[in-house]
Amino acid sequence: MTKKRLFPGKSVILMICLMFLAAKAFAADQLKISEYERLLLDDAGCADVEILLTRSEELSGALSLDNLTPEELLPAVRLGIFYHNLSVHGAGQGHRGYAKKAVAVLTGVHHHPDLPEELRPISGAFLGSSLALAGNEALNPVNKIKHVKDGLKYLDAAVKKYGRDSYFPLFFRANVGTALPWFFFREKTAVKDYLALADWYNREPERIPAGIMASVFLHLGDYYKSEKKLDKAVTYWRKAWQLDPDGEVGAQAKELLELFEG
Repeated sequence: MTKKRLFPGKSVILMICLMFLAAKAFAADQLKISEYERLLLDDAGCADVEILLTRSEELSGALSLDNLTPEELLPAVRLGIFYHNLSVHGAGQGHRGYAKKAVAVLTGVHHHPDLPEELRPISGAFLGSSLALAGNEALNPVNKIKHVKDGLKYLDAAVKKYGRDSYFPLFFRANVGTALPWFFFREKTAVKDYLALADWYNREPERIPAGIMASVFLHLGDYYKSEKKLDKAVTYWRKAWQLDPDGEVGAQAKELLELFEG
């Protein structure tokens, strides 16, 4: 009869050590991802067209976009965000073509070999959303569909790889999904993403900013209203208003509460 080993062999010990080191490295990545999220949050939320125009002009003049250095990658992400937001908030004022500019900048950044891994959740989320916006701006129907599908591929990849580490991919995929026409069949995925963010916020309320969650709850309320589940809708609208009582999202939620709250 062979004796059982009381202690693991060297290979097992080595594997445990490697797993421990990998876990430590992963934890460090989480902290860096959070740091980038906080750093870029104001840029991501900027909706003032004049500020976006000024900042984008300053950055575009200071960067060598055809040959980005490692030091220029973070500013280039910021430029892509400004172009993206100009497409969202400036198109109605005649500022067209910025989605295409955002795609050009963010494609170069996202696929740059020196881009820090911790920035990829944000660059991938904005690139996917920018492609969807480029689809909205395109005149050719074939190009419209292609841009949107390409954008969804980036968003799906970002959620798959980073959806547990960063709220940006989930939030942007959900926002794009709710904005797309029905024939893309993305509403259910969007609701799933919003609910995942709500669960995350319930576990770690300090991890996701209140402004982001107010928008999430507003969207969830709207979805449940469309499903004729008014009790759930009212619950989520109330949460949105409580998180943003003085903001635009909160005002929308309050108006809906006044209409539908029993």
